[in-house]
Amino acid sequence: MINSPPAASPTRRRILIDSGVQGALVRRTGLYAAATAIYLLVIFVLSDSLSHPQEPLSESLFRCLNEAVFWAPGLMLLAPLFAYDLINISNRFVGPMFRLRRELRKLSNGEDVAPMYSRKNDFWGDAAESFNRLRDELATRRQADTESDEIEENGAKPAVEANSALQPSASD
Repeated sequence: MINSPPAASPTRRRILIDSGVQGALVRRTGLYAAATAIYLLVIFVLSDSLSHPQEPLSESLFRCLNEAVFWAPGLMLLAPLFAYDLINISNRFVGPMFRLRRELRKLSNGEDVAPMYSRKNDFWGDAAESFNRLRDELATRRQADTESDEIEENGAKPAVEANSALQPSASD
């Protein structure tokens, strides 16, 4: 469920919203890509060496590396596109959690916080709705606490004194 404000949702101004989370995703994806490339190279070399059992393994390796000249540059050119797309899609869940953490921090410090809204394609729009309910309930409780503190500060008599003033004394 999306809780975008009536006006159009603003676009993100930054590519990396939470560099720790998104950097870990990009590094992990790079690790998977390198592991996949090594795995494929080993499979190609073993397959080639089994096809040519009379040749040394080094010949199969060189033959596979010669073929890599055709596909490796394409992968290197596509890698930045993959990384950008990964970061872009991760913004849809990192962005809402980043905003939620920031607003929760403000709320816990006693600051006034505006309602949160989700952008059109963000994941976890329901987190903003839950935050807004929590924010409203906390604001109501803080207001009630402030009002009760003001009543106490403005000279309201404690309940014991008020009751004793109403009761007749022994001298009456």
